[in-house]
Amino acid sequence: MKASPTRVHHAPARALLAATLLSLSAGCTGASPDAEARPQASCAYVIEYDSRTYLGREETDVPVGESLGSATRPACDDTPGDGDDGEGRALMTAFAVKGVDPAVAIAVAEDPGAYRLVVADTVTELPPELRKVTDGS
Repeated sequence: MKASPTRVHHAPARALLAATLLSLSAGCTGASPDAEARPQASCAYVIEYDSRTYLGREETDVPVGESLGSATRPACDDTPGDGDDGEGRALMTAFAVKGVDPAVAIAVAEDPGAYRLVVADTVTELPPELRKVTDGS
């Protein structure tokens, strides 16, 4: 008896799905039994200003210009359930970076006299005026 042409064999598809789910679940487990006991900090340095999102860079010695107003660092709890509430929302002051459009990058005051460079998350390659500030990096 011939198999019906409309009959579909699902066994290979089910096996593929099972293998995929197994590999995904294995990727979510810790490398050691105590891996969860040692949470890793992973909060990105994110700033929100003027309806834009900026990502932090290492540079702290940047030429700042005029104050642009308030910026916000959103709250972050990168290790929920560890008994620590994480970092709360922080208000800070945004400053222009001399010679750079604020839509590209700004500086935020972390401490009096200390400014951190943050670059808009839409920027894929630093423009020349910003590379001058970051020593080409």
